[in-house]
Amino acid sequence: MVKLAWHFDFHTPAYVTVGGKPDFAGLANALRRAGVQEIITFAKCHYGYAYYPTRVGTTHPGLKTDLFGGVISACRKVGLRVVAYVSFGLDGQAGRKHPEWQRQEEGPPVVPEDVDAYLQLCPFTPYTEELMLPQIEEIITLYQPDGFFFDTMSALAPCRCSWCQAAYRQATGEEMPFEFTKASEFYSRWRHDRALSLLQRISDFIQARLPGSLVGFNQVGSLPYPEKMPPGVTVLTLDPPTPGPQSRQLAVNAAYSLTVDRPADIMPTIFNQGWGDWSLAPLTRTEQAAATVWSHGARLYLGDRLRPEGRLDAQTLVALKAVGVWKRRFDQVFPDDSLAQPDVLILHTPEVAYGDNYEFFATAHGRERVWHQIGGSHRLLSEAGMNVAICAEAFLEQWIGRSRLLVFPELTSLNSRIAEIVRGYVENGGCLLLVGCLPRIADKEMDWAGVKVLPEVWEDHVYLPAWPEGNGLPVLVRGNFHQIKLDGAEKLAGVIQPYQARPGKSYGWGIGPASEESPDVPVLTRYRLGKGEVWYLGTKIFSDYYRHGNWWQVVWVKSLLSRLSVRYRVRIECCSGDVQVILREKNGDWFVFLINHGGEEIFGMTAPVWARNIGPVPAKKLVMKLDAQGKQPSQILLGQRPVKFSFDDQVASVSLCLRNVWQILKVSW
Repeated sequence: MVKLAWHFDFHTPAYVTVGGKPDFAGLANALRRAGVQEIITFAKCHYGYAYYPTRVGTTHPGLKTDLFGGVISACRKVGLRVVAYVSFGLDGQAGRKHPEWQRQEEGPPVVPEDVDAYLQLCPFTPYTEELMLPQIEEIITLYQPDGFFFDTMSALAPCRCSWCQAAYRQATGEEMPFEFTKASEFYSRWRHDRALSLLQRISDFIQARLPGSLVGFNQVGSLPYPEKMPPGVTVLTLDPPTPGPQSRQLAVNAAYSLTVDRPADIMPTIFNQGWGDWSLAPLTRTEQAAATVWSHGARLYLGDRLRPEGRLDAQTLVALKAVGVWKRRFDQVFPDDSLAQPDVLILHTPEVAYGDNYEFFATAHGRERVWHQIGGSHRLLSEAGMNVAICAEAFLEQWIGRSRLLVFPELTSLNSRIAEIVRGYVENGGCLLLVGCLPRIADKEMDWAGVKVLPEVWEDHVYLPAWPEGNGLPVLVRGNFHQIKLDGAEKLAGVIQPYQARPGKSYGWGIGPASEESPDVPVLTRYRLGKGEVWYLGTKIFSDYYRHGNWWQVVWVKSLLSRLSVRYRVRIECCSGDVQVILREKNGDWFVFLINHGGEEIFGMTAPVWARNIGPVPAKKLVMKLDAQGKQPSQILLGQRPVKFSFDDQVASVSLCLRNVWQILKVSW
């Protein structure tokens, strides 16, 4: 059975009447009928208002009934778990009353005349001891919720308030640095370690009073925090950006959820423009989100908004009815206890999100790096037809043996222990594809890829040569390119320079044509190491694809992947690239999930841009290739209907037309 939960957003300013006409029983029954198993409902919002009568914090001035308590009571009567939402790090009331508690990165604290404001607070001030923990204890005492969801974790961003400066001075005997340099690396690590210790302390506080409760912190443990979380973080919430191509962004989060060590929630909204509006998203887009999350085995936690009266909105009822139908259909065919079997494993490291010296920990720049490198690599490889998962280095040892290809997505550094695991994997017959960078290991350049990379930028965009089976045209890749010198590897392709271009100089809008002749500089190499191979592609094609979506890069990468010494279990050939494939296995049978991401349109010329998919999705013709080490399938089923296939050169081929948002095929051997 797939998992479904519901999150009710409820940041409400003081002048609004709250809970004036509640329908708690109707709310609970509608959720239950749709198959919802758990909800998050507000105890305290970003404005700092509590939605129950509090003696610790600030009760919402317009509160007419115990909204939080009413929702909990009604949901429990129908068997739903209820998690308390508590804004942590944004608190308008506390910040107004205690400006000294505000997080200070630039300038003095903000003291707004208007009481309704989102103010960022530092959790290392008395805010945590004097307000947060007492209010958590109050909620536990009064309501005994099933857990807590804390939002937002901007609280972990850099802060230079007097308490943080004093704590750093006490820890080091030095003044806190105000600019990052190599000499201030300790500051970044100190900030990181202190943040994770705080999360554990809050969880310990909760577990001592409410044993076995769920504790989650928004985005902590997800792609922007790619490491093993403290045991106190019992569930991970992967909350993707709301602008942009929604189902594809959810797919990146879902691919990461495959490999983590604890339950993972993925939280898209039911709205067209994210959390900040009441415009219902087209149901096609929401179904794409649901199918993407469920096919990866994660829990779908749909984001909604509660009406101020304390009742469901008509749009919520529309969404609940639809998602209930999808859930019942998925439940009928989803193989419980099945195991994901990714062919391609993308390695994600803390250095991607935090920087090589952790200087970007819990910052917007760190999140941007994650989406460019990890989001770009997943999208390009999955649009090239691959069955892909993303794995943090903390979990690599458990997953590396299940994959057929390991990919380094523009990694600049790698810790020594992970490097040894990867080297052993290659020496025993594995295939490693390095893209864009040759990582440093223990502060030395990786020396078992068969190449050396010169430090100077040679070009800021280059062209990849066309494959013989391609269209004969070179493929543009933007991003700084460094010359490659062979050191035991063989050159498989040479780079094509832009015509008489210089780094940092532009042709019109910036890109010059390809030269007809270029120097003998490798761009793609192969190095045989033990029984395996290390391939190196010298361009930052993943981050460029994330920014620009150059379709010819997909075509080029498809050809590259076919040349690697890898036998993929499953892959698809779809001319548009809008179909994603995920493989799960149970009792020797394969379950192949196909997700149709087609039809999504991006509107708006300035950021943020919003996506919509009016539907129905366009039909996608594709060919699916199945390789079980030479075995021939005994049967392939689509529902109860046998599907024809051919078997040639030890690979089974199935021609399909995907007309719906998703399909699941069962392959027996």
